[in-house]
Amino acid sequence: MTYWLLRLRVQFGRAFHPTHSMLGWALLIGLLGGLSSAGFRWLNMGLKGLMTGQPTNDLVLIAESLSPEMRLLIPTMGGVLAGIALTVGQRIAKGQKPKDYLESISLGDGIIPLKSTLPRLLSSLLSISSGASIGREGGMVQLAATLASEAGQFFKVSRPRLRLLVACGGAAGLASAYNTPLAGALFIAEIVLQTLAIEALGPLIISAVTATLVVRHWIGMKPIFSAPDFSAPVNVEVLPIIGLGILLGILAPLFLLLLDGSRTLFQRLRLPPPLSIGLGGLCVGWISMSTPEVWGNGHAVVAALLNDPLTLSWVASILLLKVLATTLAVGSGTIGGVFTPSLLIGAATGWLYAMAAHYLMPSLTNDPVIFAALGMGAFLAGTTHAPVMAILMVFEMTLDANLLLPLILVAMTARTISGALHPKSIYSQTMGRHDQRKSAHHLLHIGDIMAAPSHVIAAKASVKAAGQAFLRTTADQLWVIDDQGGYQGHLSLDQLRSDSKTDEPFENTLVEERLAPSFASLRVNASLADALVIFFESGARILPVTGPDQRLLGEITRIDLLLALEGEASPKPPVPS
Repeated sequence: MTYWLLRLRVQFGRAFHPTHSMLGWALLIGLLGGLSSAGFRWLNMGLKGLMTGQPTNDLVLIAESLSPEMRLLIPTMGGVLAGIALTVGQRIAKGQKPKDYLESISLGDGIIPLKSTLPRLLSSLLSISSGASIGREGGMVQLAATLASEAGQFFKVSRPRLRLLVACGGAAGLASAYNTPLAGALFIAEIVLQTLAIEALGPLIISAVTATLVVRHWIGMKPIFSAPDFSAPVNVEVLPIIGLGILLGILAPLFLLLLDGSRTLFQRLRLPPPLSIGLGGLCVGWISMSTPEVWGNGHAVVAALLNDPLTLSWVASILLLKVLATTLAVGSGTIGGVFTPSLLIGAATGWLYAMAAHYLMPSLTNDPVIFAALGMGAFLAGTTHAPVMAILMVFEMTLDANLLLPLILVAMTARTISGALHPKSIYSQTMGRHDQRKSAHHLLHIGDIMAAPSHVIAAKASVKAAGQAFLRTTADQLWVIDDQGGYQGHLSLDQLRSDSKTDEPFENTLVEERLAPSFASLRVNASLADALVIFFESGARILPVTGPDQRLLGEITRIDLLLALEGEASPKPPVPS
């Protein structure tokens, strides 16, 4: 019976090989990301109704329906409550440092503390539900990444894989926030992991697509930004497009400097979070008394730029006031994202640029709607330094194939100019330590990223015991050790099944008599580069890790090693030998 069960086990293992396990994890994280994003949207809608007393979900329509006094009061009170949530959260977490998902991925440990994260999510919900000039995508992505981290920690996956799971959560959150699966995956790959290797990009795409399919049950299939008969012309003027890229490549660093300056200003005030975020809400509320369109992340204004006939003075005023409102909100410590506000700034600038170009050169047929869409991609590329992600995001938002080529041109131009003027992107502050670690990845050793040996059996154990162990695990090999824990070799599932045609050998044979031809092992102090060479030469999927005395200390898979090389993993304390 054991033989036949092992035969089925081998066939199952070939169909569901462990190297494919990350795709299964990616599906699970994508499902969690889609459901959590839907839940975040539902909570956001409920809090909007509770705090504003209005049934609609559009913050701009809500603001327009309120009196100027209420426009001032609601963001202020929302900011105070958001600050209180942060203060209470800090006491509950008892000094546990909150960690942004970008930091968790870039530093390589993949751990996002739940106690310090939940209060920040509540703070973000309170801010965005009361009209703060900031995006809700930040909270949605953080929530999806946190759930991914908790799932990975619960199942005790290796540290490099935990880091990739959190990355999958981030991709799922962003994809479901904007209905843009490819851009969600490329955001994490291009900005955070800084790699397009299939070992990382494949799971990211699976998670992002899964989350998008889940959340489309609530938000539908349509792109989040659309216009009647939106279609870019096949032939476009190259010089105006390059000019727009240059303009936004200059404006993007200026916007980043404004954000840094606002943070510095509020830090110098040394106000507690309720007063600081409340002051930011007060500023937004004061601006909204005359211009209610500054409420929210700017989605309604972008939609208007792509759909409605607008006046030059209105667009110019909205652009300036939205920049001011977003800068004050971010500087005060409001928790949220700046993706959608960045899209608004780019769209408004592109719209104004097209109108100005047409005024100066009437022969040019520059459609302001087309240039508004191009401006979104250009400004996003300039602030994030991720042009591929920006191109795909605007393309997925508009679904216009004719827009793709001018998008590539304007985004690459803006990215080049912005990078030359200001080397740091909008995420550099969060991932500052990541750059230093990446430059020192050669200092890491296998002991820093290895996992504990998961499947071990004694050399003196019976083959029958080994067969039963195989039936309880998904591994295709067992590490064999002696009485002192010394590594003796491995027992292969394929060899065990092929050498045993009946159950009889399982009763009378010891494991040490059936050891497979030994392949290389890794020393705990080996460098990651040396380990990569050994993996390449041996063709192994997984290798044991031993100490100087040949004692078995751990194991490492090829995928974990590649993930650690792509993005730095945080060193652990040295493993005693």
